[in-house]
Amino acid sequence: MPSLTRGYAMSDEGSFGGTWSRRLLERLQRSKVARRLLYHRLFATGFVLFILIVIMAIFAGLLAPHLPNQNNFRYRLGAPNHVFLLGTDGFGRDVLSRVIYGARVSLRIGVMVVVMTGVFGTLIGAVAGSVRVLDNVIMRVMDGLMAFPAILLAIALAATLGASEINAVIALTIAYTPRTARIVRASVLVVRELEYVQAALAVGASYLRVLFRHILANSMAPLIVQLTFIFAVSVLAEAILSFIGVGPPPPTPTWGNIIADGRNYIREAPWICLIPGIAISVTVLGLNLLGDGLRDVLDPRVKVER
Repeated sequence: MPSLTRGYAMSDEGSFGGTWSRRLLERLQRSKVARRLLYHRLFATGFVLFILIVIMAIFAGLLAPHLPNQNNFRYRLGAPNHVFLLGTDGFGRDVLSRVIYGARVSLRIGVMVVVMTGVFGTLIGAVAGSVRVLDNVIMRVMDGLMAFPAILLAIALAATLGASEINAVIALTIAYTPRTARIVRASVLVVRELEYVQAALAVGASYLRVLFRHILANSMAPLIVQLTFIFAVSVLAEAILSFIGVGPPPPTPTWGNIIADGRNYIREAPWICLIPGIAISVTVLGLNLLGDGLRDVLDPRVKVER
């Protein structure tokens, strides 16, 4: 009996040691990834640019010097001055304040598109990669959607549904979900054939458990990178939808409809179009740099020269 007791104690200690060592290894791996991201110049630059836009959107009420929809016809088409730092538009509204508040709309739509695209794309890709009978049917539907340029499909859907923020999100989600689904499906097809997945199935684990805990968990790296690029494209696509009048309707300030309002005054007041254009460029550039950095660090096939 004493030997059995010692045996159990040693077994428990070994189990605890194994769990502790696995957790330590996971923390070291996470810290290694975080360190590589921190010292990756593209990622750091993109992160700084994106954080600046996020801060501008969150604290718009504090940063904006004027109300975004406050008309002041006395200063209509006013050049930048000490009162209106970036000038005014055709209704005398402060361009700087409208651009700051417009960041909220663009980022909000971008986040909703990323979340919905990630959820639906992951579900569709996981089903297509796991159920062979449905794989061909699902992917042919995805190919049919991808046959249209994404922005044209989004414009057609938004015009059909009507001009509103939620309809813009639905249109962009439908347009970009097939791309996410294809990436998830490809990752599932590769990961499900690996030895540790087959071993988990061999010891009796259910396929759903293996799918969520092993297959999808190890397919997150390419999905995260793809969603970063979708975020950037969504911000740009929302500006296009707003510019042509099928995005969030006026007087909601968005970068796209600010540019649309200023196109008639491009010679007299070029700052109306210039400032939101710069905001769009900085946001898309920051997100693209973030995506490039994540791809370089998370994708083991990419070798980054330091």
